[in-house]
Amino acid sequence: MDNRYVLLTAAKDEADYIAEGIRSILRQSILPHAWIIIDDGSSDDTARIVGQYAAQYPFIQLHSADSRGGRSFGSQYKALQAAYELAKALAFDYIAVQDGDLAPEQPYYYESLLGEFARNPRIGVASGFIYERAGGVWACRKSNSKDSTTGSAMFRRACFEEIGGYTPLPYGGSDWLAQLDAKSQGWEIFTRPDLRMLHYRPTSSVGGIWRGKFREGLMDASFGSHPAFEFMKCCRRISNSPVLFGSLVRFGGYLWWHLTRRKPVIAREKVEFLRKEQLSKLRRWAWPSA
Repeated sequence: MDNRYVLLTAAKDEADYIAEGIRSILRQSILPHAWIIIDDGSSDDTARIVGQYAAQYPFIQLHSADSRGGRSFGSQYKALQAAYELAKALAFDYIAVQDGDLAPEQPYYYESLLGEFARNPRIGVASGFIYERAGGVWACRKSNSKDSTTGSAMFRRACFEEIGGYTPLPYGGSDWLAQLDAKSQGWEIFTRPDLRMLHYRPTSSVGGIWRGKFREGLMDASFGSHPAFEFMKCCRRISNSPVLFGSLVRFGGYLWWHLTRRKPVIAREKVEFLRKEQLSKLRRWAWPSA
């Protein structure tokens, strides 16, 4: 079972992008043992498109969730947990999670990650880097980090089950919490910047950008992110689009959480672990050669 993995996707209103993701998986040098796609209450042709491919490729399985309302992080990760419940009776050693608007660029993307897991048995979570369209070309997302995965990740099954999978959270960050839990249990996080995961869904409106940035600040605060780290992180991202104001709005969301006297949504010991990690990173930023 060394190279056997299942792929999980929660898709809601991804009709414009999901075919790109499916074709990218069909090109992979190692296909998933099963690909569980949960249609999370789409109002467009997402289910029809996935169904057409599922009829041709038996490893693709389409299931529906009774989700109402708009796209939400809590609903997405509930759907992913439901996908895992459907898959867990199968024989596999790895679990990959891929959003419905993502597509691995290289046909050896997942094979390469499997090779990293084989090389180091302490790797619990691994991924490539996210790339987004900028000026007509694919550009590396500035928030990519060698310390964390985002948007798409592959888990060692033992790691995924030890941390209990994903926990749905109101402001997002379920993938962040999964990595935090993995590290606190002694697992390593590994990223390959040369492996490109293409993100097809653009930010649709200026209003969407501001709401998204404010929500990111709320998410950071809901984890108990250290104030000094949050300030420095926002400063380091001033050049990210929208320039300056995106960082200001994100920090505003963080401050709003504290002004309204809300408490972190994760356990105290996890907040302490996160803050210890953040302060260590702050020291590396301040004294990179130390």
